[in-house]
Amino acid sequence: MKKLLAVALGALVVASAANAEVYVQGDLGYSKLKTSGLAHGNISDSNLEPSIAVGYKMGDWRAAVDYTNYGKAKGSYNDGTVKGHTKAKAQGFGVSAIYDIDLNAPIKPYVGARLSANSVKVTDSYVDNTGSHNDKDSSTKLGYGAMVGANYGLAPSLDLNTALEYNRLGNWSGVKLNQYGLKVGLKYSF
Repeated sequence: MKKLLAVALGALVVASAANAEVYVQGDLGYSKLKTSGLAHGNISDSNLEPSIAVGYKMGDWRAAVDYTNYGKAKGSYNDGTVKGHTKAKAQGFGVSAIYDIDLNAPIKPYVGARLSANSVKVTDSYVDNTGSHNDKDSSTKLGYGAMVGANYGLAPSLDLNTALEYNRLGNWSGVKLNQYGLKVGLKYSF
């Protein structure tokens, strides 16, 4: 019985490896960075968001590592007693687990989840009744996200990718930095 189980597991590993493929994916998209919880007003700004990923596909599941530049956001505020402007910049490295939904069609939708380590820099320059102030914070924050998208086969090894994404890039001192995005790119499988 143990030999049969060992042979079955070995066959499963070989069959899985035969169906596995490595891929690279490059995307460019619209990214909206938005804060909540800032003392003098929140910021919301849009940018282009480049990202690159290397992944491994096995059956309907994919695992990927990526680098994403979320861009910059800035905003101004004036509440009568305090006047200033805030800037935020974020980029990160992430790992994703993605499930491809096989519809036996040229379009293959997918859903996924992502964990990331994000470098977040925030600058708040303001003037109040005590003088000028320039607060800066630069730190690495753990983030999480979700995505939904679809791949369309252009050629046997080349897919067009489109996706919607949400990422919580970090949380510090009651301030949350969120990213919302729409991206398009190409995925090449080896």
